[in-house]
Amino acid sequence: MLELPRIRPLSEDRDIDFVIAQAGGRRAHEDSDRKDTRNSDYVLGQSVIELKLLDDERLEKPEAQAKIGSLFGALQPDRPVVVIDPTVIEQNDRYAYATIMQGPIRGVVRSARAQLKQSRREIGDDAITVLFVVNNGFTALTHEELLDYVVIRARNDTDEIDAVVVAGCYLHGDGFDSYALWPIDYVSIHEERPFTEFEALKSAWNELANRHMTEFIMGEHGLTAAKEAQTDIVFEWEGRVFVKPATPIGSESKFFRAGRPRLNHVPFERVRHVAFTVPRLSQVEYRRVRAALKDEPLLESLDTWNDHVEEALSHGTPMRPVVAIDVSRGTWEAWKRRNPGSSGLDSLRAAANVRYGVEASKLVHAAKELHPGIVVPRRYIAVVIELIGQDENNDVSRIGVCTSGDVEWIVLNARLSHFGALALAAAHAIHLGVANILWAHDLRYAWV
Repeated sequence: MLELPRIRPLSEDRDIDFVIAQAGGRRAHEDSDRKDTRNSDYVLGQSVIELKLLDDERLEKPEAQAKIGSLFGALQPDRPVVVIDPTVIEQNDRYAYATIMQGPIRGVVRSARAQLKQSRREIGDDAITVLFVVNNGFTALTHEELLDYVVIRARNDTDEIDAVVVAGCYLHGDGFDSYALWPIDYVSIHEERPFTEFEALKSAWNELANRHMTEFIMGEHGLTAAKEAQTDIVFEWEGRVFVKPATPIGSESKFFRAGRPRLNHVPFERVRHVAFTVPRLSQVEYRRVRAALKDEPLLESLDTWNDHVEEALSHGTPMRPVVAIDVSRGTWEAWKRRNPGSSGLDSLRAAANVRYGVEASKLVHAAKELHPGIVVPRRYIAVVIELIGQDENNDVSRIGVCTSGDVEWIVLNARLSHFGALALAAAHAIHLGVANILWAHDLRYAWV
Protein backbone atom coordinates (compact mmCIF):
# COMPACT_ATOMS: atom_id res chain seq x y z
CA MET A 1 0.00 0.00 0.00
CA LEU A 2 1.30 3.42 -0.97
CA GLU A 3 1.51 5.67 2.12
CA LEU A 4 2.37 9.22 1.09
CA PRO A 5 3.69 11.91 3.45
CA ARG A 6 1.55 14.88 4.48
CA ILE A 7 2.52 18.47 5.10
CA ARG A 8 0.74 21.47 6.57
CA PRO A 9 -0.59 23.76 3.85
CA LEU A 10 0.55 27.38 3.93
CA SER A 11 -1.59 30.00 5.61
CA GLU A 12 -1.66 33.77 5.27
CA ASP A 13 -1.29 34.74 8.93
CA ARG A 14 1.23 32.07 9.97
CA ASP A 15 3.40 31.86 6.88
CA ILE A 16 3.01 34.70 4.39
CA ASP A 17 2.95 37.34 7.15
CA PHE A 18 6.30 35.83 8.24
CA VAL A 19 7.70 36.13 4.70
CA ILE A 20 6.68 39.76 4.34
CA ALA A 21 8.03 40.67 7.77
CA GLN A 22 11.35 38.93 7.06
CA ALA A 23 11.59 40.86 3.79
CA GLY A 24 11.08 44.14 5.66
CA GLY A 25 7.44 44.72 4.84
CA ARG A 26 4.20 45.02 6.80
CA ARG A 27 0.48 44.67 6.58
CA ALA A 28 -0.96 47.38 4.36
CA HIS A 29 -3.92 47.99 6.64
CA GLU A 30 -3.99 46.60 10.18
CA ASP A 31 -7.70 47.50 10.35
CA SER A 32 -8.58 45.99 6.97
CA ASP A 33 -11.37 43.92 8.53
CA ARG A 34 -13.13 47.14 9.55
CA LYS A 35 -12.69 49.02 6.28
CA ASP A 36 -15.55 49.41 3.82
CA THR A 37 -13.26 49.15 0.78
CA ARG A 38 -11.19 46.13 -0.18
CA ASN A 39 -7.46 46.87 -0.20
CA SER A 40 -4.23 45.02 -0.83
CA ASP A 41 -2.61 42.87 1.83
CA TYR A 42 0.97 44.12 2.22
CA VAL A 43 3.39 46.98 1.71
CA LEU A 44 7.03 46.18 0.97
CA GLY A 45 9.26 49.15 0.21
CA GLN A 46 7.62 51.11 -2.59
CA SER A 47 5.35 48.21 -3.54
CA VAL A 48 1.86 47.16 -2.54
CA ILE A 49 1.26 43.41 -2.68
CA GLU A 50 -1.99 41.52 -3.04
CA LEU A 51 -1.73 37.90 -1.93
CA LYS A 52 -3.80 35.14 -3.51
CA LEU A 53 -3.60 31.58 -2.18
CA LEU A 54 -4.74 28.92 -4.67
CA ASP A 55 -6.13 26.29 -2.31
CA ASP A 56 -8.52 24.38 -4.58
CA GLU A 57 -7.75 21.68 -7.12
CA ARG A 58 -9.31 22.76 -10.40
CA LEU A 59 -9.89 19.22 -11.67
CA GLU A 60 -11.92 18.33 -8.58
CA LYS A 61 -14.63 20.77 -9.67
CA PRO A 62 -17.53 19.10 -11.55
CA GLU A 63 -17.79 21.86 -14.16
CA ALA A 64 -14.07 21.58 -14.96
CA GLN A 65 -14.28 17.78 -15.08
CA ALA A 66 -17.11 17.96 -17.61
CA LYS A 67 -15.16 20.34 -19.84
CA ILE A 68 -11.91 18.39 -19.61
CA GLY A 69 -13.78 15.10 -20.07
CA SER A 70 -15.47 16.40 -23.20
CA LEU A 71 -12.18 17.70 -24.62
CA PHE A 72 -9.88 14.74 -23.94
CA GLY A 73 -12.59 12.09 -24.23
CA ALA A 74 -13.19 13.10 -27.85
CA LEU A 75 -9.45 12.93 -28.54
CA GLN A 76 -9.14 9.38 -27.11
CA PRO A 77 -12.54 7.83 -27.99
CA ASP A 78 -11.64 4.15 -27.61
CA ARG A 79 -9.84 4.24 -24.29
CA PRO A 80 -11.43 3.30 -20.94
CA VAL A 81 -8.77 5.37 -19.16
CA VAL A 82 -8.05 8.77 -20.69
CA VAL A 83 -4.77 10.48 -19.84
CA ILE A 84 -4.95 14.26 -19.51
CA ASP A 85 -1.76 15.30 -21.28
CA PRO A 86 -1.91 18.76 -22.88
CA THR A 87 1.53 18.33 -24.46
CA VAL A 88 0.31 15.82 -27.06
CA ILE A 89 -2.75 17.64 -28.38
CA GLU A 90 -3.14 20.11 -31.24
CA GLN A 91 -2.68 23.83 -30.69
CA ASN A 92 -6.40 24.62 -30.83
CA ASP A 93 -7.09 21.97 -28.20
CA ARG A 94 -4.24 23.28 -26.05
CA TYR A 95 -5.88 26.70 -26.16
CA ALA A 96 -9.18 25.13 -25.06
CA TYR A 97 -7.38 23.29 -22.24
CA ALA A 98 -5.66 26.48 -21.10
CA THR A 99 -8.99 28.33 -21.10
CA ILE A 100 -10.51 25.68 -18.82
CA MET A 101 -7.56 25.61 -16.42
CA GLN A 102 -7.29 29.40 -16.22
CA GLY A 103 -10.75 29.76 -14.68
CA PRO A 104 -9.55 30.28 -11.07
CA ILE A 105 -6.68 32.49 -12.26
CA ARG A 106 -9.08 34.81 -14.05
CA GLY A 107 -10.93 35.21 -10.77
CA VAL A 108 -7.70 35.90 -8.90
CA VAL A 109 -6.64 38.61 -11.35
CA ARG A 110 -10.09 40.17 -11.43
CA SER A 111 -10.16 40.44 -7.64
CA ALA A 112 -6.56 41.63 -7.33
CA ARG A 113 -6.81 44.42 -9.87
CA ALA A 114 -9.59 46.16 -7.91
CA GLN A 115 -7.74 45.78 -4.59
CA LEU A 116 -4.43 47.02 -6.01
CA LYS A 117 -6.12 49.94 -7.68
CA GLN A 118 -7.74 50.96 -4.39
CA SER A 119 -4.45 50.66 -2.47
CA ARG A 120 -2.55 52.70 -5.04
CA ARG A 121 -5.24 55.37 -4.74
CA GLU A 122 -4.73 55.47 -0.96
CA ILE A 123 -0.94 55.04 -0.78
CA GLY A 124 0.12 57.01 -3.82
CA ASP A 125 0.40 56.82 -7.59
CA ASP A 126 4.09 55.91 -7.37
CA ALA A 127 3.38 52.62 -5.63
CA ILE A 128 4.30 49.48 -7.57
CA THR A 129 1.42 47.00 -7.64
CA VAL A 130 2.33 43.33 -7.23
CA LEU A 131 0.12 40.25 -7.51
CA PHE A 132 1.60 37.50 -5.30
CA VAL A 133 0.10 34.07 -6.14
CA VAL A 134 0.96 31.09 -3.93
CA ASN A 135 0.02 27.63 -5.17
CA ASN A 136 -1.31 25.79 -2.14
CA GLY A 137 -3.33 23.03 -3.77
CA PHE A 138 -3.65 23.47 -7.54
CA THR A 139 -1.45 20.46 -8.38
CA ALA A 140 -2.94 19.90 -11.84
CA LEU A 141 -0.62 22.69 -12.97
CA THR A 142 3.14 22.73 -12.72
CA HIS A 143 4.81 25.82 -11.32
CA GLU A 144 5.86 26.83 -14.83
CA GLU A 145 2.33 26.44 -16.22
CA LEU A 146 0.85 28.44 -13.38
CA LEU A 147 3.39 31.23 -13.86
CA ASP A 148 2.62 31.41 -17.58
CA TYR A 149 -1.14 31.52 -16.98
CA VAL A 150 -0.94 34.21 -14.30
CA VAL A 151 1.28 36.37 -16.53
CA ILE A 152 -1.07 35.94 -19.50
CA ARG A 153 -4.11 36.97 -17.48
CA ALA A 154 -2.30 39.88 -15.81
CA ARG A 155 -1.24 41.22 -19.22
CA ASN A 156 -4.55 40.63 -20.98
CA ASP A 157 -7.14 41.41 -18.30
CA THR A 158 -5.90 44.57 -16.55
CA ASP A 159 -3.51 47.52 -16.48
CA GLU A 160 -3.50 47.66 -12.68
CA ILE A 161 -0.80 45.01 -12.08
CA ASP A 162 2.83 46.03 -12.51
CA ALA A 163 4.45 42.74 -11.51
CA VAL A 164 3.56 39.11 -10.87
CA VAL A 165 5.21 36.82 -8.32
CA VAL A 166 4.25 33.13 -8.33
CA ALA A 167 5.44 30.72 -5.64
CA GLY A 168 4.44 27.38 -4.18
CA CYS A 169 5.33 24.35 -2.10
CA TYR A 170 5.25 21.11 -4.13
CA LEU A 171 5.63 17.98 -1.99
CA HIS A 172 6.65 14.68 -3.59
CA GLY A 173 6.99 11.33 -1.86
CA ASP A 174 6.81 7.57 -2.35
CA GLY A 175 6.35 6.35 1.22
CA PHE A 176 10.09 6.32 1.91
CA ASP A 177 11.75 9.20 0.10
CA SER A 178 10.15 12.64 0.17
CA TYR A 179 11.18 16.09 -0.93
CA ALA A 180 9.61 19.47 -1.52
CA LEU A 181 10.22 22.12 -4.16
CA TRP A 182 9.76 25.77 -3.18
CA PRO A 183 9.99 27.79 -6.40
CA ILE A 184 9.38 31.52 -6.53
CA ASP A 185 9.53 33.60 -9.71
CA TYR A 186 8.94 37.20 -10.67
CA VAL A 187 7.78 38.57 -14.01
CA SER A 188 7.52 42.27 -14.73
CA ILE A 189 4.29 43.26 -16.48
CA HIS A 190 5.23 46.93 -16.88
CA GLU A 191 8.98 47.13 -17.37
CA GLU A 192 9.06 50.80 -16.45
CA ARG A 193 7.70 49.94 -12.97
CA PRO A 194 10.00 47.18 -11.64
CA PHE A 195 9.46 45.31 -8.39
CA THR A 196 12.84 46.11 -6.86
CA GLU A 197 12.12 44.35 -3.56
CA PHE A 198 11.79 40.91 -5.17
CA GLU A 199 15.20 39.65 -4.03
CA ALA A 200 14.32 40.46 -0.42
CA LEU A 201 10.99 38.64 -0.86
CA LYS A 202 12.73 35.65 -2.43
CA SER A 203 15.24 35.45 0.43
CA ALA A 204 12.40 35.56 2.96
CA TRP A 205 10.51 32.87 1.01
CA ASN A 206 13.53 30.60 1.26
CA GLU A 207 13.62 31.22 5.02
CA LEU A 208 9.99 30.11 5.21
CA ALA A 209 10.88 26.98 3.24
CA ASN A 210 13.64 26.11 5.72
CA ARG A 211 11.34 26.72 8.69
CA HIS A 212 8.44 24.79 7.23
CA MET A 213 10.52 21.78 6.18
CA THR A 214 12.23 21.65 9.57
CA GLU A 215 8.78 21.43 11.17
CA PHE A 216 7.85 18.74 8.66
CA ILE A 217 10.96 16.65 9.32
CA MET A 218 10.49 17.00 13.09
CA GLY A 219 6.97 15.63 12.75
CA GLU A 220 5.30 18.84 13.90
CA HIS A 221 2.81 18.78 11.02
CA GLY A 222 1.37 15.45 12.17
CA LEU A 223 0.02 12.47 10.25
CA THR A 224 -3.31 14.21 9.69
CA ALA A 225 -1.88 17.28 7.96
CA ALA A 226 -4.23 18.26 5.16
CA LYS A 227 -1.79 18.46 2.29
CA GLU A 228 -0.62 15.13 0.89
CA ALA A 229 2.32 14.58 -1.42
CA GLN A 230 1.27 14.95 -5.04
CA THR A 231 -1.04 12.23 -6.29
CA ASP A 232 -2.80 11.43 -9.54
CA ILE A 233 -5.94 13.44 -10.12
CA VAL A 234 -8.59 10.92 -11.09
CA PHE A 235 -12.25 11.40 -11.92
CA GLU A 236 -15.01 9.62 -13.81
CA TRP A 237 -17.07 11.27 -16.52
CA GLU A 238 -19.66 9.60 -18.71
CA GLY A 239 -18.53 6.12 -17.77
CA ARG A 240 -14.82 6.61 -18.34
CA VAL A 241 -11.88 7.34 -16.07
CA PHE A 242 -9.72 10.43 -16.59
CA VAL A 243 -6.25 10.65 -15.08
CA LYS A 244 -3.88 13.58 -14.71
CA PRO A 245 -0.78 11.66 -13.59
CA ALA A 246 1.24 12.99 -10.68
CA THR A 247 4.61 14.45 -11.56
CA PRO A 248 7.17 11.59 -11.71
CA ILE A 249 9.24 11.64 -8.55
CA GLY A 250 12.53 11.67 -10.41
CA SER A 251 15.56 9.43 -10.15
CA GLU A 252 15.39 5.71 -9.46
CA SER A 253 14.68 4.83 -5.84
CA LYS A 254 17.58 3.41 -3.85
CA PHE A 255 15.14 1.86 -1.38
CA PHE A 256 12.49 0.36 -3.69
CA ARG A 257 14.77 -1.66 -5.97
CA ALA A 258 11.90 -3.17 -7.95
CA GLY A 259 10.25 0.20 -8.54
CA ARG A 260 8.28 2.55 -6.34
CA PRO A 261 5.10 1.09 -4.81
CA ARG A 262 1.80 1.78 -6.50
CA LEU A 263 -1.80 1.62 -5.40
CA ASN A 264 -3.84 -1.42 -6.34
CA HIS A 265 -7.55 -0.94 -5.84
CA VAL A 266 -8.25 -4.38 -7.35
CA PRO A 267 -6.35 -6.59 -4.86
CA PHE A 268 -7.70 -9.87 -6.26
CA GLU A 269 -6.94 -9.05 -9.89
CA ARG A 270 -4.46 -11.92 -10.22
CA VAL A 271 -7.27 -14.46 -9.87
CA ARG A 272 -9.96 -12.58 -11.78
CA HIS A 273 -12.16 -14.56 -14.18
CA VAL A 274 -10.50 -14.22 -17.58
CA ALA A 275 -11.72 -17.32 -19.44
CA PHE A 276 -14.28 -20.10 -19.69
CA THR A 277 -13.15 -23.67 -20.25
CA VAL A 278 -14.70 -26.62 -22.04
CA PRO A 279 -13.34 -30.20 -21.85
CA ARG A 280 -11.94 -31.55 -25.13
CA LEU A 281 -11.80 -35.33 -25.63
CA SER A 282 -9.69 -37.33 -28.02
CA GLN A 283 -11.29 -40.34 -29.71
CA VAL A 284 -9.66 -42.72 -27.20
CA GLU A 285 -10.54 -40.61 -24.16
CA TYR A 286 -14.07 -40.07 -25.41
CA ARG A 287 -14.69 -43.84 -25.35
CA ARG A 288 -13.23 -44.11 -21.84
CA VAL A 289 -15.24 -41.18 -20.46
CA ARG A 290 -18.39 -42.26 -22.29
CA ALA A 291 -18.21 -45.64 -20.54
CA ALA A 292 -18.51 -43.85 -17.20
CA LEU A 293 -21.19 -41.34 -18.31
CA LYS A 294 -23.51 -43.44 -20.46
CA ASP A 295 -26.63 -41.42 -19.75
CA GLU A 296 -25.28 -37.98 -20.72
CA PRO A 297 -26.95 -36.82 -24.00
CA LEU A 298 -24.00 -34.62 -24.93
CA LEU A 299 -21.82 -37.72 -24.94
CA GLU A 300 -24.10 -39.67 -27.23
CA SER A 301 -21.35 -39.61 -29.88
CA LEU A 302 -17.96 -37.98 -30.33
CA ASP A 303 -19.48 -35.77 -33.05
CA THR A 304 -22.16 -34.62 -30.61
CA TRP A 305 -19.53 -33.73 -28.02
CA ASN A 306 -17.33 -31.97 -30.58
CA ASP A 307 -20.34 -29.93 -31.74
CA HIS A 308 -20.85 -28.93 -28.10
CA VAL A 309 -17.20 -27.86 -27.85
CA GLU A 310 -17.43 -25.81 -31.06
CA GLU A 311 -20.63 -24.15 -29.87
CA ALA A 312 -18.94 -23.20 -26.61
CA LEU A 313 -15.87 -21.84 -28.42
CA SER A 314 -18.08 -19.63 -30.60
CA HIS A 315 -19.17 -17.66 -27.54
CA GLY A 316 -15.66 -16.60 -26.61
CA THR A 317 -14.67 -12.91 -26.70
CA PRO A 318 -11.24 -11.25 -26.66
CA MET A 319 -11.74 -10.29 -23.03
CA ARG A 320 -13.27 -13.65 -22.04
CA PRO A 321 -12.13 -16.40 -24.41
CA VAL A 322 -13.49 -19.92 -24.22
CA VAL A 323 -10.57 -22.36 -24.01
CA ALA A 324 -10.77 -26.06 -24.92
CA ILE A 325 -8.78 -28.18 -22.47
CA ASP A 326 -7.73 -31.76 -23.20
CA VAL A 327 -8.98 -34.04 -20.44
CA SER A 328 -8.25 -37.73 -19.99
CA ARG A 329 -10.23 -40.33 -18.04
CA GLY A 330 -7.27 -40.68 -15.69
CA THR A 331 -6.97 -36.98 -14.81
CA TRP A 332 -10.75 -36.75 -14.41
CA GLU A 333 -10.88 -39.74 -12.07
CA ALA A 334 -7.96 -38.34 -10.05
CA TRP A 335 -9.81 -35.03 -9.65
CA LYS A 336 -12.99 -36.83 -8.54
CA ARG A 337 -11.08 -38.72 -5.86
CA ARG A 338 -9.93 -35.40 -4.41
CA ASN A 339 -13.44 -33.93 -4.76
CA PRO A 340 -15.90 -36.75 -4.00
CA GLY A 341 -18.90 -34.42 -3.87
CA SER A 342 -18.90 -33.72 -7.62
CA SER A 343 -20.09 -36.03 -10.38
CA GLY A 344 -21.35 -36.15 -13.96
CA LEU A 345 -20.43 -33.57 -16.58
CA ASP A 346 -19.94 -30.94 -13.87
CA SER A 347 -17.00 -32.93 -12.52
CA LEU A 348 -15.54 -33.28 -16.03
CA ARG A 349 -15.78 -29.50 -16.52
CA ALA A 350 -14.27 -28.86 -13.10
CA ALA A 351 -11.34 -31.15 -13.91
CA ALA A 352 -10.78 -29.15 -17.10
CA ASN A 353 -10.80 -25.93 -15.07
CA VAL A 354 -8.16 -27.24 -12.72
CA ARG A 355 -5.91 -28.31 -15.57
CA TYR A 356 -6.39 -24.92 -17.23
CA GLY A 357 -5.38 -23.19 -14.01
CA VAL A 358 -2.17 -25.19 -13.79
CA GLU A 359 -1.22 -24.48 -17.40
CA ALA A 360 -2.12 -20.80 -17.17
CA SER A 361 -0.11 -20.38 -13.97
CA LYS A 362 2.94 -21.93 -15.63
CA LEU A 363 2.65 -19.54 -18.58
CA VAL A 364 2.25 -16.46 -16.36
CA HIS A 365 5.25 -17.37 -14.22
CA ALA A 366 7.35 -18.16 -17.30
CA ALA A 367 6.47 -14.89 -19.06
CA LYS A 368 9.55 -12.83 -19.88
CA GLU A 369 10.18 -9.16 -20.32
CA LEU A 370 10.87 -8.20 -23.91
CA HIS A 371 14.09 -6.21 -23.98
CA PRO A 372 17.06 -5.77 -26.33
CA GLY A 373 19.20 -8.89 -26.51
CA ILE A 374 16.53 -11.39 -25.50
CA VAL A 375 16.08 -14.44 -27.70
CA VAL A 376 12.65 -14.10 -29.25
CA PRO A 377 10.70 -17.18 -30.40
CA ARG A 378 9.19 -17.14 -33.87
CA ARG A 379 5.67 -17.03 -32.42
CA TYR A 380 4.59 -15.71 -29.04
CA ILE A 381 1.87 -13.79 -27.23
CA ALA A 382 2.88 -10.13 -26.97
CA VAL A 383 1.65 -8.06 -24.02
CA VAL A 384 2.18 -4.30 -23.67
CA ILE A 385 1.08 -2.66 -20.41
CA GLU A 386 0.83 1.13 -20.21
CA LEU A 387 1.67 2.10 -16.64
CA ILE A 388 -0.48 5.14 -15.89
CA GLY A 389 0.31 7.11 -12.76
CA GLN A 390 0.27 5.72 -9.25
CA ASP A 391 -2.65 3.28 -9.39
CA GLU A 392 -2.38 -0.06 -11.18
CA ASN A 393 -6.14 -0.06 -11.65
CA ASN A 394 -5.74 2.69 -14.26
CA ASP A 395 -3.22 0.80 -16.40
CA VAL A 396 -4.21 -0.04 -19.97
CA SER A 397 -2.98 -3.10 -21.87
CA ARG A 398 -2.99 -4.68 -25.29
CA ILE A 399 -2.44 -8.32 -26.19
CA GLY A 400 -1.64 -9.89 -29.54
CA VAL A 401 -0.01 -12.75 -31.39
CA CYS A 402 3.42 -11.96 -32.76
CA THR A 403 4.62 -14.13 -35.64
CA SER A 404 8.03 -13.44 -37.14
CA GLY A 405 7.90 -9.84 -35.89
CA ASP A 406 4.36 -9.04 -37.08
CA VAL A 407 1.74 -8.54 -34.37
CA GLU A 408 -1.95 -9.25 -34.83
CA TRP A 409 -3.64 -7.55 -31.89
CA ILE A 410 -6.41 -9.48 -30.14
CA VAL A 411 -7.08 -7.09 -27.26
CA LEU A 412 -6.70 -3.31 -27.43
CA ASN A 413 -7.21 -0.67 -24.73
CA ALA A 414 -8.15 -3.11 -21.97
CA ARG A 415 -8.18 -1.81 -18.41
CA LEU A 416 -5.74 -4.43 -17.14
CA SER A 417 -2.59 -4.05 -15.11
CA HIS A 418 0.46 -6.31 -15.30
CA PHE A 419 -0.80 -9.57 -13.80
CA GLY A 420 -4.32 -9.17 -15.13
CA ALA A 421 -2.92 -8.73 -18.64
CA LEU A 422 -0.64 -11.75 -18.26
CA ALA A 423 -3.55 -13.86 -17.00
CA LEU A 424 -5.64 -12.97 -20.05
CA ALA A 425 -2.61 -13.50 -22.31
CA ALA A 426 -2.22 -17.00 -20.84
CA ALA A 427 -5.83 -17.78 -21.74
CA HIS A 428 -5.22 -16.77 -25.34
CA ALA A 429 -1.92 -18.64 -25.41
CA ILE A 430 -3.60 -21.89 -24.36
CA HIS A 431 -6.48 -21.32 -26.76
CA LEU A 432 -4.11 -20.72 -29.69
CA GLY A 433 -1.49 -23.29 -28.71
CA VAL A 434 1.27 -20.69 -28.24
CA ALA A 435 3.99 -21.63 -25.76
CA ASN A 436 5.51 -18.26 -24.83
CA ILE A 437 4.43 -14.86 -23.44
CA LEU A 438 6.66 -11.78 -23.71
CA TRP A 439 5.69 -8.51 -22.08
CA ALA A 440 6.85 -4.89 -22.08
CA HIS A 441 5.93 -1.81 -20.04
CA ASP A 442 5.09 1.50 -21.70
CA LEU A 443 6.47 4.01 -19.19
CA ARG A 444 5.35 7.22 -20.89
CA TYR A 445 2.92 8.04 -18.06
CA ALA A 446 4.45 5.85 -15.37
CA TRP A 447 5.16 6.93 -11.81
CA VAL A 448 8.14 4.71 -11.08
